[in-house]
Amino acid sequence: MGGGHYDQDTAYQTRAKEGNTEAAFQRNTYIASISGAGTPERQVHPDLNPWGHMRECNNETPIVIAMDVTRSRGEDTKIIYERLPMFLGQIDLKGYAEGVGLSFAAVGDATAGDKAPLQVSQFEADNRLDEALSRVWIEEGGGGTGQESYELAAYFYARRVSMTCLDKGKKGIFFFLGDEGFYPTIDPYHVRNLLGEHVLDKNGMPTTLEALQKRRPKANPEQLRQILSYRLDAPIDSKIIFQELQQRFHTFLIFPKKTMEERKQDIDAEIKQRVEAAGGLYAGVDIRASLLWNNRNDLDLHMITPAGEHIYYGNKKASCGGWLDVDMNVRGETTKPVENIRWKKGTAPPGKYKVFVQNYRFHDTPAPTDFRVEIEINGVIRHFNETISKKGETGPASDIPIFEFIYDPAQRSHETPTGSLYDNYSDELILKQWSSVLPPTHILRISDPKAVPDVMLGVIAIVNAGYELDAYLADLHGRSHSPQYKEEIGAALADLARSWKAGQTQVEGTPPPADEQRRGARPRRL
Repeated sequence: MGGGHYDQDTAYQTRAKEGNTEAAFQRNTYIASISGAGTPERQVHPDLNPWGHMRECNNETPIVIAMDVTRSRGEDTKIIYERLPMFLGQIDLKGYAEGVGLSFAAVGDATAGDKAPLQVSQFEADNRLDEALSRVWIEEGGGGTGQESYELAAYFYARRVSMTCLDKGKKGIFFFLGDEGFYPTIDPYHVRNLLGEHVLDKNGMPTTLEALQKRRPKANPEQLRQILSYRLDAPIDSKIIFQELQQRFHTFLIFPKKTMEERKQDIDAEIKQRVEAAGGLYAGVDIRASLLWNNRNDLDLHMITPAGEHIYYGNKKASCGGWLDVDMNVRGETTKPVENIRWKKGTAPPGKYKVFVQNYRFHDTPAPTDFRVEIEINGVIRHFNETISKKGETGPASDIPIFEFIYDPAQRSHETPTGSLYDNYSDELILKQWSSVLPPTHILRISDPKAVPDVMLGVIAIVNAGYELDAYLADLHGRSHSPQYKEEIGAALADLARSWKAGQTQVEGTPPPADEQRRGARPRRL
């Protein structure tokens, strides 16, 4: 796949006809009906659905752009769409790469229950790229943990993509665009449900006893069962997958910097969106406790008032004005539930309050459930991360105490204390994790998200065409960019340019042998 030529005139005419970028993405929205219900629902476009599919690239230079489409980075996809004609035009005009085949991946959060945690386009070289990119569902989900499912994208491109360039000893180029960490292990449940396969080693070990017996007809059946138990559906260390990915691609992370205040707003917005979407009161409160989790289990939020009243699903309104105005997953109806107890501003009585969480019942497979509670008291917001039912408990035996406090209506503060939830979003922690799987010089930090296409062009020029940094920056100057913009691009690429010139990037590994590449790309049967 990936033949043809991208025509810039056609691309600009398409964008002019659409009027704006939003219209392009709206036009390609894929709406389907839930089976048996007839209710319209947004879904992953069939052309981007990775379930049961592989991707192929016969182009000389495969390039992948894997974009975070959660709340914190959803707008990046639109920037890529707007500047795609320029991006491909410069590659062709300046000779940064020959025979480009481009694939887009959209990354969400599978652990948080996003409906579109991974979308993957075919490798293309012509104007079908516009259609593929505008079909991406920018779900703007995420789970507020400081991690997204980047490791699933790495798994797909490490094990589900066939590239002829590897036979010639040449790698592709892979860009992650994101500002959060990845999950440390790949969950076999996600591989089965999102990709339609069992977790296998890269040599394609058979997944059924019958298939394994055909390969080893003289082996003892019990021994074969033991082999399958070890090989099948075991979690994989994400570091292993990133190593495999880098055998095929020069891999980079483009990391847009954010202030901690901006990150806090993204984190807090997840609970706010869920509460308000469910009809609950989030703002304008004296006291609010909001519970968020990411599966179909029926967790319940409880609060004891100063008068001893118990607010919970069996007593949603207290005489003092407290109200459980959102109660979810009684029937396990969603993987993104929330519950909310609140007092409107000016109504909460003074005294001692107690908050706890209970697991009423399992709707999913009985397993521990991570949850988050946000408590607002007189304008101060606190966060609590806990895990419930570690031993399968339900009912009162599962109760997790969250917080006890004394409420005084006369005391108000505008300060929001930081906590462990915010700590997960610190640049230091996120970049330390990425540095454990990528060379530090391949982590490129920027301030302006609009600089992403030019940073990617710089990487391609340096890594693929042998440009020195000054020569690439001269190309930027020729496109009338401001000195400040040019300075930012130069700063992002400086360490990479120095290390590449010195030949230090071989830490990534080398392409696998041609026979191993073909063997690893073989479709896997379930």
